[in-house]
Amino acid sequence: MKAATLALEKPPEARAETVEDLVRYGRSGRIRVPDFQRGLKWNRQQVLDLFDSIHRGLPIGSLLLQRRRAGAERIHLGPLAIDAESTSDGWWVVDGQQRLTSLTASLARPLPLSRFPTDPFVVYFDPVRRTFHAPPRKGDVPSEWVPLPLLLDAASLSGWVFEWKHKDNRELVRAVFEAGKRLREYRVPLYIIDTDEREVLEEIFFRVNKGGKPLTWNEVHDALYGHDGASPSTTKELSHSLASMGMGQLTGDDLTSCLVALRGLDVTRTLAEHRRRSPAVLPGAVADALPVLRQVLSFLRKHAGVPHLRLLPRTFVLEALTRFFALHPEPSPRTMELLSRWVWRALLGATTYDERTLRRRAIAAIGDNEEASAQELLLLLSREPVPVSLPDSFDARSARSRLALLALSGLRPRDLGTGQIIDVAELIEKQSAGAFRAIIGLRKGVPNLARGPSNRMLHPGAGPLRGLLLDRLKSDDEGGILASHAITPPAAKALAAGAFGEFLEIRERELTRSLSALATFFAGWERGDRDRPSIEFLLRQGELV
Repeated sequence: MKAATLALEKPPEARAETVEDLVRYGRSGRIRVPDFQRGLKWNRQQVLDLFDSIHRGLPIGSLLLQRRRAGAERIHLGPLAIDAESTSDGWWVVDGQQRLTSLTASLARPLPLSRFPTDPFVVYFDPVRRTFHAPPRKGDVPSEWVPLPLLLDAASLSGWVFEWKHKDNRELVRAVFEAGKRLREYRVPLYIIDTDEREVLEEIFFRVNKGGKPLTWNEVHDALYGHDGASPSTTKELSHSLASMGMGQLTGDDLTSCLVALRGLDVTRTLAEHRRRSPAVLPGAVADALPVLRQVLSFLRKHAGVPHLRLLPRTFVLEALTRFFALHPEPSPRTMELLSRWVWRALLGATTYDERTLRRRAIAAIGDNEEASAQELLLLLSREPVPVSLPDSFDARSARSRLALLALSGLRPRDLGTGQIIDVAELIEKQSAGAFRAIIGLRKGVPNLARGPSNRMLHPGAGPLRGLLLDRLKSDDEGGILASHAITPPAAKALAAGAFGEFLEIRERELTRSLSALATFFAGWERGDRDRPSIEFLLRQGELV
């Protein structure tokens, strides 16, 4: 069914419900949030702004719900757990999840209300200023403030006010009762649609979520195609499955781009553009991608010298690799070598080409012929060596800093204490960015180079490493422990003498040399003549006689 032909048999039912009734429906389990809806995104201030708008009588937008049967189950609206009974008249949220959850979780939560900001839905009303607040961090809630759930029930509010410390202040009492009335009687417009056609619901969901706070690619994918019976079915589930390989987790957006590449689509186009061509862009793609992405991560670790995703300078190379392994799940050793060359040339030459263009052309270059695809990928990039250099400042999120970390990893660093080779992937899994330890503490008077990669090491533990290094300098450097961290004898001598500037200068040169050697090895620049297709391939193509 094409998007142009999608339509409802009858227009949505337009009505308005009071906040009091909506909260009652939410608490009873009549209102349900589908599994495909994105998680809660509103922060504390957005929740407070919602109640302020209601109190002031300002519009908060309409809700869009689908009417269909809902089974008995335990459901969650924010921190509230609700044992919902089955109903033939369930209201499933298509648009308005954040508002409905905020209303129910704030107004229907049990008393006494926490005096601390445990979640965004702990709200108090200040009758002095007629404003809404989260509790202060220290828990010192002013005696004038009224727990928000009391405003939902007029009878309970009356009993509470009767014992309130400020019950004799008529102005405050009037403000409290007025606020309760305003909240309870505020009418929210909503539309209810009656359809079970999945494609129609997907189109509605996509259109209503194009405005406002836009959904990310992975949120749109999970909303439209998640929970389709396959496992895994969402990018979140896929990310968790891949994390078991010990190489870290891919972001939802990176994963969704890989899903688009898996299907051979243009990763630079928006989901809206793809859906105009076909409403069902990625059905079942997550389950199909799991074995492919496992191959991609294994390739990076075993063949491209990237032990962990935190060291991958640019993630766009994952897209082409996903497409390649989807079409060619068992490449030859030669093809694996050529793919490694392509990855490193793409990473190192990032400033010499337009990344968007390369992403698009790389997907298009991969076809049914394994060796031809590898050759086409290589033709997209220059075979000329790219000079490498270290950045002035270390930032574990930047591409150039990650290249420096790859150089450190490529030296197979050893533990300064035990001399054992450090498992870099395991180290990063345990310590995250803490694995990239400074040698010299950043303090006043240290050389500027101390802010760069030459002052970093891959090593377990915490804090600056200068003390451990000085201890190591007192003993023989058996097994080249210092060399495994790009510390040459002259650098070690300078560090022992307290000549930090000299130490960092020498180590920067050594680390740059190591990175250049690593780049040359994996990019295969010195073996450029071997980029040529194999004789067998040329014979098959009829280019040799």
